[in-house]
Amino acid sequence: MFGERYFATRQRLTDVVVGVRKLGESCGADVSALADEGEYLKGLRSPFLFVVCGEVNAGKSTLLNGLFGQDLCKTNVLPETKKVHWYRWGETERNIDVTDTLQERYRPIKFLQDFNIVDTPGTNSVVRGHQSITERFLPIADLLLFVFPVSNPWGAATWDFISKLGADNLENVAFVLQQVDLRDERDVNLIIEHVRSLAVQKIGVHPDVFPVSGKMASNAKHTLPFSDNLWRKSGFPALENFISKRVSENPGRRQVLCEVRDSTQVALRRIEKKIEEDTIQLDRDQSFLRELETEVDQRCEGQATNFSSKFSGLTDVFMNEAREAVKMLRKNITIPQSFLSLFRSEKIPSELEAGLTESVKVAVEKRANFDGQELVENCRSHWTTVVPRIKERLEVAIPDFDKETDSLMDTRERFVRRLGRSSKQAVANLKLRGNLDLQMEARRSVLRRFLSGALCSVIVAGILGALGSHPWPFVAIGISFLFLAAAGVYAEKSKKELCQNFSDRIESYRDPFADALSNEYKDGVREFYLEYGGLFENVRRHIAKHKLALKPRLERWNDLFLELKGIEQEI
Repeated sequence: MFGERYFATRQRLTDVVVGVRKLGESCGADVSALADEGEYLKGLRSPFLFVVCGEVNAGKSTLLNGLFGQDLCKTNVLPETKKVHWYRWGETERNIDVTDTLQERYRPIKFLQDFNIVDTPGTNSVVRGHQSITERFLPIADLLLFVFPVSNPWGAATWDFISKLGADNLENVAFVLQQVDLRDERDVNLIIEHVRSLAVQKIGVHPDVFPVSGKMASNAKHTLPFSDNLWRKSGFPALENFISKRVSENPGRRQVLCEVRDSTQVALRRIEKKIEEDTIQLDRDQSFLRELETEVDQRCEGQATNFSSKFSGLTDVFMNEAREAVKMLRKNITIPQSFLSLFRSEKIPSELEAGLTESVKVAVEKRANFDGQELVENCRSHWTTVVPRIKERLEVAIPDFDKETDSLMDTRERFVRRLGRSSKQAVANLKLRGNLDLQMEARRSVLRRFLSGALCSVIVAGILGALGSHPWPFVAIGISFLFLAAAGVYAEKSKKELCQNFSDRIESYRDPFADALSNEYKDGVREFYLEYGGLFENVRRHIAKHKLALKPRLERWNDLFLELKGIEQEI
């Protein structure tokens, strides 16, 4: 089909226009000039108008059928075109009589989307109104084909009509000498020269004259496979090249292309400006988010590293419970209980450690619960400063802190349980039970020796009494009492030393206990603020959404810009 270069360029430009309009709408830029109802876009899509004129039975219908490769018009030896037929694109075939002399014919033939054809009944037609209807299309016609039969190219009616054409119309005129297959080449050349001479006389223009055979062209296109030899003999290749050149170089159409290109460039510049504004705004939003996250991180690190202020509280908790453990130890290693412990398994260290562990756990959890509530209030205080800033900068839904504190409460409970577990592990790591077991076992060993000495003395006293060795039994009994007295003195003294050692050891465990909780406390605080940071998720999603949309928009803008530059070079 002729004009392929122009139509390819037009289609590329149309695709760019559609792409720019969609991109502009997605960016929120003003691209109303590219709306479908725009006048110049209608001009871009408007089909080329070919008007075919000539006397009755000059072969106009045959010419059109051969030119477009379709049986568009009926042909006969008798005049078939009694009205002006305006062939246009339509999804269904139908004919509409606009007037008594003008009929619109809609056909589902693809080339009619780009070319409208006006087939006239003949310049020598006697039907009133034909010439006036024909003249109606001349000002808007892209190409006027005057068809002359090779048998009589000097029809007065046609030449009279041509002589009345204005200068603007003459620029779009081409002469076609039809039915040249009926004459030999020499006669055809002579007729062409006569036609050109007559044209110079009538209109002062040396026109293009194309000798063709519409019948041969139609046969060539309907032959399977396509008959290239018959097609060349028909003379249509030169005519098609001429039409293609006129289509591609049509000033009015090229002007429309340039207008569309210019408007599209303006729209692209507006989109570019909008993308730049969006990029700047995105950078501001990201900076704002980083500012909020930095504030949260600073509060988190401040709270986490502020463990030294919590140190005394946690160590005081430990020491208070440890003092109670010392009291319990002192209560459970009196002299009678110490002697009784020689005849049963010793449970004091395990009971002491278990009691201390549980009491420390409860006390630490109580303290952690208080700190957790303080963390909630700190977050609430910060949130009150954040909300107005978010409202001022971003159009996002802002969570209600009180409704979102359920998750913070869960984190608070985890914080409490975390420190509770850590406190138990910290007490276990101090190995109080093992050290106390060793000391108490050593004490019990000494007490056993004293008791053994007392029992041995009693046994010796019994033996001596049985032997009647007086007064030695009483001496032995006295010695047993001395052993018991010494055992009592040792038990009381070792009790004080044991309790003092235990108390000193507890005191030395103050810092290791706090250090053992330090990392857990900091991790718990960080987890708490991490959960609090979830309240900014809407802000993050808002920014991420715009960031994800901005990148493909910028890439699409670059593609459209380069494509438009390529089209500009073709135009």
